[in-house]
Parts: sequence; C-alpha cells; structure tokens
Amino acid sequence: MENNSDEIDLINLLKTIWDRRKEIIIISFVFALIGVVSSFIAPIVYTSTTTFINSQTESTTSSNLSGVASLVGVSIGGIASNNEIPPRMYPQIGESVEFKRKLLEKTIDVKKEIKLIDFLKKYHGIKHSSAESSLNKNIKAYVSETENELFEVIDEVVIIAINRKDMFVTISANMPNSEYAASTCINAREILQEIVVNNRIKGAKQKLEYSEEQLASKRIEFEEVQNKLADFNDSNLNIVTSAIINQRAKLEAEFNIINAVMVELSKQVEQRKLQVSEDTPVFSVIKEASMPVKKSSPKITQMVLIFGLIGFVISSVYVLIKNLYLGPSKLLALKKKI
Repeated sequence: MENNSDEIDLINLLKTIWDRRKEIIIISFVFALIGVVSSFIAPIVYTSTTTFINSQTESTTSSNLSGVASLVGVSIGGIASNNEIPPRMYPQIGESVEFKRKLLEKTIDVKKEIKLIDFLKKYHGIKHSSAESSLNKNIKAYVSETENELFEVIDEVVIIAINRKDMFVTISANMPNSEYAASTCINAREILQEIVVNNRIKGAKQKLEYSEEQLASKRIEFEEVQNKLADFNDSNLNIVTSAIINQRAKLEAEFNIINAVMVELSKQVEQRKLQVSEDTPVFSVIKEASMPVKKSSPKITQMVLIFGLIGFVISSVYVLIKNLYLGPSKLLALKKKI
C-alpha cells in the first residue's frame, strides 16, 4: 500500500509540474536571460598554461635509495644528501612572499614597459597607502596592506598544479589580456625554477665563493712575494755571499709554497664550479606558454545552461510548494475571485 501511495504521489508531482509547465518555462527563460546578461557583464579571463618537469631524476632516486637504506642500517657510499626541493612542494613556493614579490616586479608588456604590480593596482583599484612607506620597509618578513591585497590577487591569477604520478608541473595564469596571461605564466615558471635552482646549489655556491675569495687573497700575496724576489735578484746580480744566498733561498721557498697553494686553490675553484654545474637542476619544458586565442571565461553557453537549470529547479520547487499549500480547490477558488 505504501509503495502504491508513493507512486501516486510521484505521479501527482510530475502531473503538477506538467500542468504548470508554462510558468516553469517562463521562469527558466528569465533565468537564462540573466545568464546571458551575466556573461556579458562578467570580466573576461584568458588562461595561459605551461608544463615542465625536473629532468634530474637520477639524483632524486639515489637520495630515495639512500633514505631507504638508512632505515635498515645500511650506508650507501658516494650518495650525498641534497637540498633539492621536491616537485610536490612547488605549490608552496608559489605561496611564498619571495615568489610573489619577484613576480610583481616582472614586466608583462615589454613595449609599454608595464610591470605586473602596476597593472594589478590599476585593474583592481588597489591604492598605495602613504603610511606604509615608513613602516618596517627594510624587514623582509613584513608584508604591507597593499602587498597583502596584491598577494591575494596573485593567488587567483597564478595556479601551480602537480601531477603526483609523473611529477609534471603545470602553471596556469589567468589574466584579462591574452598577452599578459602568457607573459605572467612564463615569468612565474622562470621565477619558480630560479628559486629551486638557488636552493639546490646554495651549499656548493657558498663553497665556490669561499674558494674564489681565498684564491684572490693568495694571488695578491703571490704577486707581492714574486715582486720581492724579482727586486732582490735585480739588486744582487753580482753579489755572491752566504747571506745573499740564504735570503734568496728563503724568498724562493716562500714563493714556491704560495705558488703551490695557488695551484691547489685554482684546482679547487674549478672542481667546485663543476660541482655547481652538476648540482644545478635541469628543467625540460613540455609545453611552453602561449597567447590564448579564446577566452577561458565567461562562456555564454555554459552560463545560460547553468542559470536555465537553476531557474528550472527553482520554478519547479515553487510550483510544487504553491500547489501543496493551496491545493487544487483553493487555486480554483482564487481564480474565480479574480
């Protein structure tokens, strides 16, 4: 009996919707028109996308093997830990203050020399507060109100996604201009890769800089001793005494020691240059960003269908509720009075 009553109720609901179909169609049509108007009013967005991958998978694999081996108490020689940022952390880089500040200073229109920060301020009506210029300007961790607003906009403009299976990195840029979208996408990729590279070679680069400083210092000392030895030899060409011989031997010994140190430091500098090159991650761009021809949003057809569907649901619910509370007899009575 309950099943029969349920079936009858469902049939009655469908019959009510069918009987009031004109009203439903009118309301749905009105909502569809709202969708058309909204699609023309909504801001135009172009999306440019680039995809790349970190080609240095061998070092990552070796590091993973080393980590697994250490868990079981086995040490794998020759495998050093590295400071490479894994691809799954790239979205966090995109959220960092360093990334956003560098991106804001990038030029998106070379001909007009327009920077991203200037365009976003003008387009979104973000005004610079005069009080911010003197507040903690030299503190890197400090983020002003203006910067905070710009950072929130960048979170919507630049999207970094990772394919966790193949570790492909995809960067998308959403801008109201096709050229600006492509420029912002390329700039975001270059800054992201720059941060990853700098973090990876930080240790090797510091060692290289130290070796170069030591080499420059010893070169000055080497030239001083070399000049002393030359001056001494020029001043004592025809003098042969034990004191002169001993002094010349001391200068030559000092010269040879510094020269040997110079040779070793030169070798060390070259080795560390090679180490920096070896540690530098290599990125392969699978798909380069390009100027999109078609806008990504708003899409008129999609918006009309969505608003039309919303109108159909709302109008159907409205008709059913109206019919439930008033009932057929009350509806007829209202029509007679009218």
